[in-house]
Amino acid sequence: MPERALSINRWDRAGMIASSACAVHCTLLPLVAAALPLFGLRTLLDGRVEWMMLGVTALIGLAGHIRAFRRDHRHVAPGLIFAAGFLLVCATRLLFEGHWAEPITAGAGGLLAAASHWANVRLCRCCADCAPSAEAALRLSAPGLPSSSID
Repeated sequence: MPERALSINRWDRAGMIASSACAVHCTLLPLVAAALPLFGLRTLLDGRVEWMMLGVTALIGLAGHIRAFRRDHRHVAPGLIFAAGFLLVCATRLLFEGHWAEPITAGAGGLLAAASHWANVRLCRCCADCAPSAEAALRLSAPGLPSSSID
């Protein structure tokens, strides 16, 4: 398995995890906000935690998408999907804070960001060098699925 493919899949796997965690955090936090202090998780209510999660997601996303674009597939679509998801989450944090649509739009933005990393892995599968490791990365992100359902 080429080292180049391994490093790209690591960035995309990290991006899928960070973006999915962001989507879950943004979607569920408003629903369980009252119970968090009971469990000693009051820090999750701090706005700085959300901005920190956004920053980490942005750094991982930019690194993964720029690297895959330059070294592998030269497709701009995954980067645009990531940008749309990231901007949706940022706009939600700035414009819809406290609105009933906040968890829906922020969660959708997080899912778009995670989907962009999945698209990066799929595009990387197009070349013969990356195909085995990209398929393994997809299996890690979707365990239990047979190989035919990933194709």
